[in-house]
Amino acid sequence: MPKCEIYKDVKGKWRWRRTTKKGDIESYSGQSFETREECEKHGKEEGNCSSYKRV
Repeated sequence: MPKCEIYKDVKGKWRWRRTTKKGDIESYSGQSFETREECEKHGKEEGNCSSYKRV
């Protein structure tokens, strides 16, 4: 199962990224989101994320 991280960018908006076990980024959100819920939904649909770690 892919490891996904969720975080706020420099503008205070939400983004996600999927990483490998080594920590390399495999995919990421190409846009930012106003709410965490929107971001998680997009990550589930586009990034195959089922759970998130906040960073």
